[in-house]
This record gives sequence, C-alpha cells and structure tokens, in this order.
Amino acid sequence: MDEVEIRRKILKNIYNLDKISYGYSVDSRDLMETLDITSEELFSNVEDLEKDGYLELEIFLGNEFKAKITPQGIKKVEKMGY
Repeated sequence: MDEVEIRRKILKNIYNLDKISYGYSVDSRDLMETLDITSEELFSNVEDLEKDGYLELEIFLGNEFKAKITPQGIKKVEKMGY
C-alpha cells in the first residue's frame, strides 16, 4: 500500500467513525489493527495529515496517539469521495 492509499484509508476510517459519533477520537492501535499497517507507517502519515490540517492529534509516549478529523478533513473526504 503506498502513502496516498494509506492516507486515504486513515481519513476515511476516521471520517466514518466521526459520522457515527461526532468528535470521536480514534486510538492509534485501533487504526493500525484496522488498516493492517505498522506504527511507523501510521505515524508518519498521520503527522502529514495533521500538517495539512485534516487531523488533530493528541500524542502520547511511544508514538501512540488519538486522532480526530477536522472540518477541513471532512470536506476533503466528501469532496474526493473516499
């Protein structure tokens, strides 16, 4: 899976959870398990998504975090259809 596909899947997963429960923060371990990617792949991609303004991260020790989609991230998912 390439970087673009990983980012799309991260955003789509968090978007779907946000639709069920508005403002839901997704745990990094849950994302790794759901997307079947390594912690390194996940962390580097969520950092980029945060820099682009699509996610808000609450980072803990050991590269663990909680991620929440931003209004800009929601628009991105809805505009791109992924």
